[in-house]
Amino acid sequence: MSTGPALGRGVLLLIGALMLVGACRGGQRCATCGMKIDAASPWVSYVTIDGKQGAFDTPSCAIAAWRKAAARVNEARFREYYSQELRPVAELRFVTGSDVVGPMGPDLVPVAAATAGRFARDHNGAPPRTADEIVRGEAP
Repeated sequence: MSTGPALGRGVLLLIGALMLVGACRGGQRCATCGMKIDAASPWVSYVTIDGKQGAFDTPSCAIAAWRKAAARVNEARFREYYSQELRPVAELRFVTGSDVVGPMGPDLVPVAAATAGRFARDHNGAPPRTADEIVRGEAP
């Protein structure tokens, strides 16, 4: 009875499975929910806490981390909805409840301060708020 071919196939299957598992583990993950991050995603956000930049798959995840870190946040950048450019949080306003849906469902939409009111009206969202207002949980 020959075990050579069967053993060879088993070893190849094991190697293939290990490579597949290793490939799934690679890449940057959201610091809040663990979802894999695509740096080119229109929703990617970055918050620097205690000098260390964390990447987030959505603005909601970034804001959740900001709430936990409170005063230790040094900087935050979000991808602006219309231009798709990463911008400092001070240049942006956030709209909740709009008809624009993120990768995990309804999300905060970062929009340039100058166009945030128009975005909220066009997309049936709540009045725009600053990140500080959202972090503090202030109502619109």
